[in-house]
Amino acid sequence: MQLSTLLHPQSIAIIGASTQEGSVGWSLAKNIIEQFRGESYPVNPKATELFGKPCFPSVLSLEGNIDLAIIAVPAVLVSTVLKECGEKHIPAAVIISAGFKETGASGKALEDEVVRIATEYSITLLGPNCLGFLAPHEQLNASFAKSLPLAGPIAFFSQSGALLTALLDMSDGTLGYRACVSTGNKAQIKENDLLKFFALDDETRVISFYSEDLSDAKEIIETGRSLLKRVSPKPVIALKSGKTAAGTAASSSHTGALAGSDAAYAALFKQAGIIRVDGLETLTEALEVFSKNPLPLGKRVALLTNAGGLGVMATDACIEHGLELAALMPETLEALQSFLPAAANSHNPVDVLGDARADRYERALMTLLADWNVDMLVVIITPQAMTEALKTAEAIASAHEKFPDTPIVVSLSGGEALMTAREFLVRHQVAVLHSPESSARSLGQLSSVARLRENTDTTPFDFTDIHIEEAKSILNRSREQGRLQLSEENCIAFLSAYGFRFLSNRVVSSREEALAAAQTFNKTVALKIISPEITHKSDMGGVLLNIDPDQADFAYDTLLATVAERAPTAKLEGALVVEMAHPGGREFILGLKKEPGLGTLVMIGFGGIFVEVFKDVSFRFAEVLTREDAQMMLRELRSYPLIEGARGQAGLDQLTLIDAIGRLARIAIDFPEIVELDINPLLAFQNGSDFRTLDARIRIM
Repeated sequence: MQLSTLLHPQSIAIIGASTQEGSVGWSLAKNIIEQFRGESYPVNPKATELFGKPCFPSVLSLEGNIDLAIIAVPAVLVSTVLKECGEKHIPAAVIISAGFKETGASGKALEDEVVRIATEYSITLLGPNCLGFLAPHEQLNASFAKSLPLAGPIAFFSQSGALLTALLDMSDGTLGYRACVSTGNKAQIKENDLLKFFALDDETRVISFYSEDLSDAKEIIETGRSLLKRVSPKPVIALKSGKTAAGTAASSSHTGALAGSDAAYAALFKQAGIIRVDGLETLTEALEVFSKNPLPLGKRVALLTNAGGLGVMATDACIEHGLELAALMPETLEALQSFLPAAANSHNPVDVLGDARADRYERALMTLLADWNVDMLVVIITPQAMTEALKTAEAIASAHEKFPDTPIVVSLSGGEALMTAREFLVRHQVAVLHSPESSARSLGQLSSVARLRENTDTTPFDFTDIHIEEAKSILNRSREQGRLQLSEENCIAFLSAYGFRFLSNRVVSSREEALAAAQTFNKTVALKIISPEITHKSDMGGVLLNIDPDQADFAYDTLLATVAERAPTAKLEGALVVEMAHPGGREFILGLKKEPGLGTLVMIGFGGIFVEVFKDVSFRFAEVLTREDAQMMLRELRSYPLIEGARGQAGLDQLTLIDAIGRLARIAIDFPEIVELDINPLLAFQNGSDFRTLDARIRIM
């Protein structure tokens, strides 16, 4: 894939360049011809000249080598034009044209043909149905966006062209971009291709993207982790829409792609170390802070303000977003007290009072930045009568230059009175936001990247007691029997092959067999119905507990009669007699869930019959699961205090829980034909040897 040629071309053919003012083809030609430093060739068989350049009837009539073709012709003509590009040996193409898979089956067929041609001629393809791209450093606007943004260190790509133009307009004059790429339908070039490309680009400091659907979680996670491990890490910020069912449906209809669940994307971003933001405004704030600051050494923040109320608000916001107020060193406090008015607060947050002029701000700034306990700084300025906004901005810019390793965010909490200061700080590459809350949130996100970087260990699971061939034969036998939903007996055998431990059990098909089995165990037992048509046994009265072994025959009769009454059409094949578990265990649910185009999620949560009530669960992708991932899954649970041990109760064996998560992930990798797998409950204890799996469901393709 020749992304470098596509994004840094020396010559461009504009196919579909139009003489109709205001049209897409006209805008493309104008943007490229009037600004691009390389050679450009408008292609239009019905025109002779455009913007002072001669027009050519087709790409085949061009002389010399062409690096990039920009295609803006009706969708039905795109495959013909792209084939001509292939015959001309053009290595890269951007298809602006819409009318492909986003329109339905016929459009999908057109897009498939375009991909086939691109593959045949080894053409690197961006789009279709996209805005194009912008490369400010090279004065290249290969899009129909209005104008080029400032050049800078941000690489941004977006599935939505309109969102890209909205971002550029919102950040006009404040944010600088290395490249802005509209991916459109992503027929060939996808997010991970661009992540990998900009990871290797020395001029890119921050990578960000907007997406409605992603594919191949494993690749994205591996790329994200590699970015964090670099000597100079590159943070990645994602804006992902479709959090609700309605949003997901709208996303699918917009792009013609099937989007996965939001839980899947949340897991993906956590595993990849990607920062997720919730909206366009939050995205611009994060880009402002990330592109103009280094990563902090820790999460201790100092607040400097001339408004006590905003200092309190900033304090709350910092704590809410995972930061800590820096405990100022004694010498810092002494220095502050030496020049601040008696009414000022020299402790963090430092309040220099509403009458503070630039010199008071400057001395406080330099004092705080020299404190070893301060990892980052928020400066809040409100417009009072005595406020010297511009001079204070000059002092901040000077401090930012003298302490380049300490992130600084300035909260200019005002409007017109602070505009000159804002413009000065923007010119001097100091991060400026409107509110203390947004400043705290963005610094919290920046700090979280630093913490992720500190925890980049990826310890794989390594099991020596797995019997994969035995498990494979169980699935094959079930499939041969025409049972895609495994019987309970086969579920037990399959999971046992992967090291899950069960209580002593026996399948019975008569009251006499039930009695004999229970008396063999010689302890209280449970009886569970066996039926291929009943998933939730307890809902149908299909589970009887604490049965005296000498009463197991009567219990068998009761079990079958109860289930037959509640599910009269269900086929009843007998029962499973199981010894009762030790009391005192905690119930957990584990499971696997396929996500369209992404991979398989592994889940753990608070289990038992209330799992759908409390919904206390955590997810990660199985294909790249590490021991560290599994540990974080446990810590994310609201019930984690119960795992650690609360109110005098003993904690649970976390290593065995982590081990169980890893074993489930290994199953997902070894057997992709498993559509669904639930273990509910897994009974967990203080000692790992006491863990037992009580119930499980497995469905295969």
